[in-house]
Amino acid sequence: MEQSRAHRGFAVIDFETTGLSPARGSRAIEIGVVLSDRDGTITEEHDTLIHAGPAVGPTRIHRISAREVAHAPTFRQIAPQLLELLAGRVIVAHNAAFDLAFLRTELLAAGYPPGPVVSLCTMQLARHFLPDSRRSLRACCEVFGIDLRDAHRASADARATAVLLECYIASSRDRAWWDARLDRAAASPWPPFRVGRGSHARTAASSSMPVPDGRAPWMPREIARAAAGLPAVELGLRLPAFV
Repeated sequence: MEQSRAHRGFAVIDFETTGLSPARGSRAIEIGVVLSDRDGTITEEHDTLIHAGPAVGPTRIHRISAREVAHAPTFRQIAPQLLELLAGRVIVAHNAAFDLAFLRTELLAAGYPPGPVVSLCTMQLARHFLPDSRRSLRACCEVFGIDLRDAHRASADARATAVLLECYIASSRDRAWWDARLDRAAASPWPPFRVGRGSHARTAASSSMPVPDGRAPWMPREIARAAAGLPAVELGLRLPAFV
């Protein structure tokens, strides 16, 4: 029971991708992960570019170049740490169906069969918490005065979504609703190996799941641009009105 309590909390994720559909071959090229405690308070932030080949998709939107991702780790190399960050947590995203589709596809391609996850979608939750607002991340953030900058950067969108989640929790009268989902996530059998910083021992049920190895350091945009000999990324860009 103590181990379950240690994993309780939320993992807010956001992907930048080469296209809109992993079923049609689109790939993830950046991920942001923001960890929050049971109250929604942010405790950790992580992000990295992902090398998925030379094609990067609409650079005009996500501002990621092929030169940057050429120096980034592959999804297989970031998967071990990503699974450690997600284990025992409720996975949250704005338009979660999109991000979870890419998460499942990339995990499967990396040799990690995806399992059942406990997830929440801040866009869907807006129907309850913001019934008179539009559902875009920008519109939801504006209601709570959340300053959303660096549009279409995974770390920025994940952080804004995490702050939005915290606002939802703070304005909720039903704490038991949130705790029930946290409890389910803490008890989830996925991934079927014990994860923890520096510990990757198999469980009896994990014979078909690879023990995480071959990991590589995560590489945020600033580091990737420096490695590619590019100037620092321009910050402070606001979310376009159409997002």
